[in-house]
Amino acid sequence: MNSLATLVKKELLEQQRTKKILILIVVFLFVAIGSPIFAQMTPTLLKSMSIPGLNINLPDPTYNDSIDQFIKNISQIALLVLIFIVAGAIVDEKNKKTLDIMLSKPISRNTFVISKFLAYIFSVSTIFILSAIIFYLYTVSIFGNFSFSNFALMALVICLYLDMIISITILASTYVKNIIAAAGIGFIGFILLGSVASLFDGLKKIAPGYIFSNYKDIIATGWTNELILPIIMTITFIAASIITALLLFKRQEIER
Repeated sequence: MNSLATLVKKELLEQQRTKKILILIVVFLFVAIGSPIFAQMTPTLLKSMSIPGLNINLPDPTYNDSIDQFIKNISQIALLVLIFIVAGAIVDEKNKKTLDIMLSKPISRNTFVISKFLAYIFSVSTIFILSAIIFYLYTVSIFGNFSFSNFALMALVICLYLDMIISITILASTYVKNIIAAAGIGFIGFILLGSVASLFDGLKKIAPGYIFSNYKDIIATGWTNELILPIIMTITFIAASIITALLLFKRQEIER
């Protein structure tokens, strides 16, 4: 346990040194602060772009518009940046030829891989949750109060979804030999478990993407039993990614 804690701390310091944490903070803060601003400004911008003689009547924006913008920015901006940052988790160590030095110490391969998962899940989850709180407070200041408990539940299940994408991307980073390939696999995982799975009636209510795409229901009603299966599936994918990465890394030859 001491070696695992030491490796997690080392990885967090490495993320800080390479500006990965700074990039994630900037991106998630942009999403948190920019989303309510975009929601507030969109009707005005659309009216200014209207065709002369054509009247466009748009309702005043509400907190729901701000949440829509928040989710859209998470899926279109933050997730892509996140995947590319996490893609180098293990493949960077391979390319720098530092794995041999690292593993020559009294550190097992399993401990090394698990430390990568824990460090990235911790840093990303912390940044996301803090950004979600900032988003909530800013949205409330602009559009008025709405249920914090329902929003907190939505943020937690989306955070779990982000952790799954992190896990899949680190698994890819364990398997492939370059960052682009690892990021590509992480992105494909995001597409398959989100957009593609939602196209099939038998899958859309149990696929992990359900907890991401049905955020409006969570905001409106809070917890429902329909969340149980997609949450279980999300946790299963996280566990499966970690176990598969451990098995793959055990069998790999470390280049010197």
